[in-house]
Formats: sequence, structure tokens, C-alpha cells
Amino acid sequence: MIKIELLNSLAKVYPDRDIDIKDRLQSGCMLKNEVYSFQAAYRADAPFQGTVNIFTEAPDEIKDIISIRYVDYVPCDMPMYDRTLKSCDHPEPGLFPDILRELPAVRWVYSNAWRSVFISIDASKKPVAPGKYDITVHISNDADHSETFTLDVLDAELPEQRLTVTHWFHTDSLCNYYGFEFDSDEYWRVTENFAKTAAEYGINMLLTPIFTPPLDTAPGGERRTIQLVDVIRYEDGGESTDGAAGDVKYSFGFEKLSKWIAMCKRAGIRYFEISHLFTQWGCKYAPKVMAECRTSSGTEYRRIFGWETPGCSDEYLTFLSQLLPELTDVLRAEGVFDQCYFHVSDEPSAEVMEDYRKCAGFMRRYVPSDRIFDALSDITFYRNGLVTCPVVALDHIHAFIEERPPHLWAYYCCGQVTTANKFLAYPAWRNRMLGAQLFKYGTEGFLQWGYNFYNTHLSLESVDPYATSTAGGWVPGGDPFVVYPSKDGSALPSLRLEIFREAMQDMRAMEALASKMAGTFPNPRDAVSIALGLEELRFDKFDFIDNSYLINLRERINKMLAGVK
Repeated sequence: MIKIELLNSLAKVYPDRDIDIKDRLQSGCMLKNEVYSFQAAYRADAPFQGTVNIFTEAPDEIKDIISIRYVDYVPCDMPMYDRTLKSCDHPEPGLFPDILRELPAVRWVYSNAWRSVFISIDASKKPVAPGKYDITVHISNDADHSETFTLDVLDAELPEQRLTVTHWFHTDSLCNYYGFEFDSDEYWRVTENFAKTAAEYGINMLLTPIFTPPLDTAPGGERRTIQLVDVIRYEDGGESTDGAAGDVKYSFGFEKLSKWIAMCKRAGIRYFEISHLFTQWGCKYAPKVMAECRTSSGTEYRRIFGWETPGCSDEYLTFLSQLLPELTDVLRAEGVFDQCYFHVSDEPSAEVMEDYRKCAGFMRRYVPSDRIFDALSDITFYRNGLVTCPVVALDHIHAFIEERPPHLWAYYCCGQVTTANKFLAYPAWRNRMLGAQLFKYGTEGFLQWGYNFYNTHLSLESVDPYATSTAGGWVPGGDPFVVYPSKDGSALPSLRLEIFREAMQDMRAMEALASKMAGTFPNPRDAVSIALGLEELRFDKFDFIDNSYLINLRERINKMLAGVK
């Protein structure tokens, strides 16, 4: 006999643990243009090892938008810095459910370990007529075993996503993993595949490497060159672009950048995050810039800026003074300048504030201040007017919220262990609750650093993401990436990315509710928070939330939108 348990999408089915009965779910409701998911866990009811057949049966109206994927495991050697943290539901190293892939050719069932499949109904591209639909999950060996899930599609829709979301896209990782070169046909094919997956899951902004992004790189070291702007440097003097004799003159090619923009548009990406123009943690150096260097004696392709170049040096700022006017003209000609954001330096500290002030001030000559944004934790940068659009770590954000900046983004990374996050060791509600938080506080955007970072600390080595989820033991499992590279060059989503999409859908549903209340309440966002009992919710206070709370909360919102009691 095969035992089957239907579970909500937030359940985590570990091979070494029993399932949580609180995650059982036999029915659910969705809006008619979203993605709804649930799981089916299974095991043998007696000592047994064998194979099973797995499939779903559903009405014609929805059967072509149902997918069933296998939840596979990834090893995690460092679930969390401190294993005593109560936030973890699996603080010990082990195998963690995360990879969502096609059902394998052979599907094993055991008596001593649960396995699960992830079942999704995707009405995001083909809205479903309101009504109730039974979906039967069959898991059979010599006999058929099945359970039926009842899905209630309600007569209401999600609005388009307002929030701008980026997870840093590292295409050098794709080159390293697949073994192709930057700008090859395979590079563009695989990059577009990964960009399409990002867009499907609510990531609508892409890190755009005009030069190799100076991120997570060992001082003095290099990451693989990924450079969308071609540079020609004329080293025999002559007149610069502003007519000053003796300065080095540059010319630029933007064909690859135009190709990137076209690729992003096809993939569904709406916003462009221009990579950092100065090194991480404080503008000390220039990023790596490769150029075709021309002299009277010949031409050489080499690095012209990098760790040896002070970020505030006249040489580098002169280079930028020639680049930025042309770059911004190209972005305007491509029709995307108003969807572009520019970085100075990631997470600057107080010790480098004056360097940051000089570099940011220089960039504002060419880029509007509200289009310059950077991840930071020190509110002094905002108070001193150095960053108009701060991107703030969740454990520091309430100090900024009290200042009411006109533009505010949020982010988390490995350091935000007491807030929302999508670590492997965290219960899934810690991932999904972000949607309600972002809605309540009206943030404009969200940033996370690891869409597909397949490197170790400081990018000293590349890694196999199927073998290490911690960047070689550097950060808690799951922090460096949310997609896996498949054999055919597409991106396999993780369980965590699915739950992040649910968080974005929750936020959109709350925005729809706020729009519905707009004619009645002067501040509909606050009215929604009160109606849903979220008055106490903060980015650092959420002790009343768990899986069932979020599932029930979303059902309440759906019924309020559809006018169902």
C-alpha cells in the first residue's frame, strides 16, 4: 500500500523526518489569473522499496495548465551560522528539498522516507473560469492509490506587479558551468532562458553588466570578463571628447548592450540594473574594464582599469565622463532609460563616506539622483543626501521607514538571519511573509544578491550548485542561488523560488484589495492592514505567523476580493 498526504505549498518534506500534519490540505482557493500550488507526499505503508507511477487527473478546463514536478534534494553542509537559532526548522546538515524538476524516469518509493511532488495550476497566461475543480493525484504501483484536491477558482484577478524586483544575475556562472564563452551563441541562448524564468517568477529587473560587475571578487583577483560595452582607448594623445588636448580619448561600442536589452524585452524583463561603477564596500577602486588599446605601433586588448585604479582618480573619472553621456544617450534611444537604475558601490561603510560622496556626486552629473540606488545599512548616507533611493537591509529598515524617504527599497542576504529570508533551513513561511511586509510598508523595490551565484567566497572558484548550496561552506544554504542549471540550458526553479512567487502574488492581492477600498478609506493600505489584522506586522516582528496563518490569510483576501463570505 502507498500512503499519500496532500500538503500545502509551504510544506517541506525531508527524507529524514515525518511530515507535519499541520500542513495537510484537501482544498484551496485561487484567483482566476494566478499560479496555485500544492504538494503530494508519498511513502510505502509497509517495509518496501519499489517504483511508482505518478500522474494527475483533472477536468478539461484546467488539465493543460497543470504541471507536476519532482521535489529533489540538495546537500547543505552549513544550514545556519548558529544552529541554536529557533528560526530554523532543520538546523542540522543534511539533504534539503529544493530542486523542482521533471518526474524522473524511475520514481522510487520507500517505507522509511517520504518523497513529494509539487503540483501547480498556472492560470497566469490563461485565466480560468470561476468554479470548483477536482484534481486527483494518482501514485500507483501494482494498485492505484489516489487522493483528490478541490480547487475553488474565484471571480477576481490579480493586478500587474507594481514592485520592482532584482536578484543579481551572474552570467559568468553560466559560462563557467556550461563551458561556453561570453557573447557566443550559446551564451545568448542560455542567458535568455534564465532571464525568462526570472520574469516568470516576479523578477522583473536584471543586473546589466556594462562592465564585469565588481561584486564578490577577491582584492587583486578577477572574475571572468562579462562586458557589454566595448571600449577603444587611444593612447597616443590627441583631443578628448571635450576638446582638452593631451587627455586619453575613448570610443565605445554598444552593440552587445543593445542585444542584451532586446533579449530582456523578449524575456519579459522590464527594468535594467546597470552594474556598479565602483568596487564593493566603498568606491575604493574601479571595476575591471577591458579595452582595445590603440597606439601608432599597434593594437592590444587588455585591462585598463581594475584593482590598481583608485575609484576617485582623475584617470577613471575622465573615462566615465566620456562614457556616461554616450551610455545614457544609447539607453534613451533604446527607450529604456526611464527603466534604468545605476549603482555606485554596494554596501559602503562610514569609513569611505567621503569617497562615496565624491563618486555619487560625479554620477549625478549624468544620471538623476532618484535613479541611483545602493544597498546600505547606515542611515547617515541617506540623511546626508548621498543616496536618494536607499536599498536597505531588512534588519535596519525601520529607521529608514521612520524618515519616510520618497524612494525606498529593501533587501536581504546572508546577514539577515532574524528577518524574512529564503534559506534552505528556514520554514517556507519565512520566505512567503515578505509579500505582506512589502505591501504594508509600500516599498518600491526588492533586491537579493543571488539568482545564480555558482562561485565560492570572493569567487575564488566556481562550484557545482547540485553539490554545494552554501558557496563552498561560505553562507547558509540557499543564499547564493534560487535556480539550478539544467542539461538543456534552461533554469530549473527551486522550491524557494516558487514560494517567493507566492509572496509576490500575496502582495499583488493585497494591492487589489487596497484598490477596492480606495473609494471608502483615505489610506487604503492602512485599511487593508487593519482589516487583515496586520497592525503589529513589522520587518522585525512577525511572531504570529506560520504556514497555516499565511495560507488562511490569502484565502481571506481572495474571498474579500471576490465578494464571497
